[in-house]
Parts: sequence; C-alpha cells; structure tokens
Amino acid sequence: MEALALPTGRGPGRVSLRVTGPDGAATDFQHVHTKPMHMYVLRDDLSHYQHLHPEVADGVWTAPVTVSDGGAYRVYIEFVPHGRPAGADPTVLGVPFVIAGDTSMVPVPAPQAQARSGPYLVRRLDGTADLVSGTPTALRFQVLRDGRPAVLEPYLGAYAHLSNFEVRTQGLKHLHPIPAGPDGAAPPDAVLAFHAAFAERGDKRLFLQFRAGGTTHQVAFTVFSI
Repeated sequence: MEALALPTGRGPGRVSLRVTGPDGAATDFQHVHTKPMHMYVLRDDLSHYQHLHPEVADGVWTAPVTVSDGGAYRVYIEFVPHGRPAGADPTVLGVPFVIAGDTSMVPVPAPQAQARSGPYLVRRLDGTADLVSGTPTALRFQVLRDGRPAVLEPYLGAYAHLSNFEVRTQGLKHLHPIPAGPDGAAPPDAVLAFHAAFAERGDKRLFLQFRAGGTTHQVAFTVFSI
C-alpha cells in the first residue's frame, strides 16, 4: 500500500492510496459485505474510530475522513483478492499519520457490560467475563430499545459489524454475526453472536456497528482475554 494523501490537520480531509499487486495497481477485489474494500481510521489510544468505504478511480482508492483531534493515527485497509477461497482471511494493510498540536488522549476504558447509542442499549450477555486466549468462543450482544429487543436492519450485507483491535499490537480482526436462521431474517431477540478466537492475551477494543430505526449506530466495548 502506498499512501498518496493523508490528513494533515483537524477537520475534513481525505485518504488516497494505491494498492500494488503482482500485476501492478490492484483495483478489483472480491465484494465482501457489499464492498470491495473496507477502511478504518483509529488513533493510537484506540479512540476516534471510523469505518469507511473508499472508491477507486484511475488506480487510486480515496475516502473522505474527518479528524477532530491531534495525535498519532493509523489507516487500515481490508480486502480479499480474487481467487482466495470463500471464508479465507482478508489482507490487512496499514499506514500511520500524525496530526500535530495539543491532543486529548483517552485511556482505554475498563470492561463494561453495556453501552448506549441514542435510544438503543447494547448488552454484552456474559457481562465483563474474561475470555480464554486461543479458545474459540461466542461473543453475544443484545440490542434493546425501551427494554425490548430492537428491530435490526441490514447494514452492508449483515445485521452488524464488529471490529476488534488488540490494544498492545493494534492488530485488526473484522467479525460478522453468526446467521440467526436459514432465511437470513433479523434475529427476533436482537441477539448478535460472533465467533471469536483471540490468539493473544490482553485487552481488546471492540467497535460494534448496527442499523436500526433507519440510522447506523456504533458502540464500543473493552474485552480482556487471559
């Protein structure tokens, strides 16, 4: 990945980059959850998360981004080249950039059992339990509105997206919920389950995005694996 333009100050900006493969500029990838490429922007303290979808023209991938505070950031891109088997891990590449000036750093929050976005409350159903590294597990979240299961709507080909970042290494893993039924309908209990197997012990910061009431919502959780 070659960065052609990165944000240099606070406010609206853009990310432009070129991906090069064995045959030169790479612009044609498998569509994964309706997009050929997913892009993420995150500050090094694991705050200011953004999930973007760049467009490609003349061999260059570009996405608008807004940076509201200073600090050291990283742009991640995630894509699956053609010919890779279904279900295979995507390619993830990253590049850092720095916004100069005063910075309000945000400590990684302690694990909490629930988080709120607008009128929606998201509960982690196992509370703040630690996970066991290297052991497959199911992370389960329930989305509630006014104490009742929310009506979830499709978002990028799924009912939720979960981006996991390792606090120590800042490694990225993007997860999608286990289908609730063979017909692909939204889970009636608004429970979203994700298969996860964390290779390393330590803190993880998880950003969960879902769509309900015609709006995309985002909440974040901290999880520790032992």
